[in-house]
Amino acid sequence: MSKFQDVQTFVRAVRTAPSLTDIGLVLKEATRSFHFDHFALAQRINSPGRLGPLALTDFPDQWVNGLIPSGRVADDPVLLACERSVAPFAWSNLDTILPMTARQRAYMTQARTAGLAEGYTVPIHVPGQASGLVSFVMAEGRQLPTDSLPAAQYLACFAFEAARRLKLQMAGDDPPEGPKLTQRQLDCLVLAARGKSNWVAGQLLGLSGGTVHKYLEAAKTRYGVSTRTELVVRALYDGQLAFSDVMGDSRRDG
Repeated sequence: MSKFQDVQTFVRAVRTAPSLTDIGLVLKEATRSFHFDHFALAQRINSPGRLGPLALTDFPDQWVNGLIPSGRVADDPVLLACERSVAPFAWSNLDTILPMTARQRAYMTQARTAGLAEGYTVPIHVPGQASGLVSFVMAEGRQLPTDSLPAAQYLACFAFEAARRLKLQMAGDDPPEGPKLTQRQLDCLVLAARGKSNWVAGQLLGLSGGTVHKYLEAAKTRYGVSTRTELVVRALYDGQLAFSDVMGDSRRDG
């Protein structure tokens, strides 16, 4: 539970951050708190291998400064993997998502040499807008902190959503009002956020596991998101869920 409380502290800070720079500083602190070495948050325009205007990172300066001007970002297999996956993935598992070319393997070797040896990337797909990603990265010789990976998904989605909304406000566009979920959808979502399977949630709500699945899929469709984590984040941001709902009472839930 303590890690989720740490996420809650992060969310409070990132939601009140007055600038993209401040969001980056909050995310950098959270990255270290959850035992990662570096982070990168980027928005992609709707074209493979091209980064959009929103980017926050504490990657080594030498790597960042030479990345886009040199055109090397076009060889980044992580970007392509994000086009093919809605689920988070470790860089060491890239081969299971796409067949890597020699140029892509060389790119990852160069990243390792620059101190970016292993990463955990969370793809983020925003309907009607450029999608994005958040990566948490380890230096050479350091393994991904397995117990921090579930929290990393929330960190990624909250940071990206905060940056996206701030960017819209800076452009003079208010984010559109979110859809309203039904009470049954919210009941199922609360239990899903607490890590309950569809079957367990169904037992607690007097529903079948299949019915719980249908409620959650309908809620995802309303928000136009691909994962349950993104759905939880959007519902929390819009005030339809509170962290007290999500954290709940594990003894009561079984």
